[in-house]
Amino acid sequence: MPERLSAWEKEYRKVESLWGFKPDPILMEYADLVPKGKVLDLGIGEGRNSLPFAKIGYEVEGCDISPTAIKRCIAIAKKEKLKVKVEAKDLLKIDVTHEKYSLIIGAWVLNFFRKNEAVKIIKKIRNGLKKDGFVYIAVFSPDDPGCERAKRNLPAVEENTYYDREKNCYFHYFTKKEVLSPFTDFKLIHYSKGIELDLEHGKPHYHGFIEYVGQRVK
Repeated sequence: MPERLSAWEKEYRKVESLWGFKPDPILMEYADLVPKGKVLDLGIGEGRNSLPFAKIGYEVEGCDISPTAIKRCIAIAKKEKLKVKVEAKDLLKIDVTHEKYSLIIGAWVLNFFRKNEAVKIIKKIRNGLKKDGFVYIAVFSPDDPGCERAKRNLPAVEENTYYDREKNCYFHYFTKKEVLSPFTDFKLIHYSKGIELDLEHGKPHYHGFIEYVGQRVK
């Protein structure tokens, strides 16, 4: 399996903020429904999606493959006087405590694993949610322009999974079934898919996306 650390470190070191500071609107739309407790952000980056929960009393934990991202997240939390528990670690190597979290966030991170690796991480998410807890997943879909480019230029290693040797990174594009099937026993709170213009990082570009919010009911 290729080492992802150097690739993401390089990306974070290029700019002051890789993904911007605004949280995902869909996640915030349902924030009031999340029971008070612990939040786990997988691929926390600089904290844009989970630090807003720390501000309103949730206990935030997170991990990211990039030490630079983690340092920035800690610096922002310190500046805003927020308590967070974060570490630089590969998502495949983390242990998620059984039924511990009120919310687990997997935003725009699962795409950068092989399909079979992403399945393992999703199982950790299911296992870590307590009853009535929420999951938020945001991923790129096969409608993403990047998927067509990958089909033309990169070797396929699994269905809808491609490996970019130059970037030393995998790209997987999720179908609706791949997002929803692990959570068939959850209450569906939100599902959407489409193509949208991304102005938050880099040059303006389009993404095909899927966003899912579910609640564990048993």
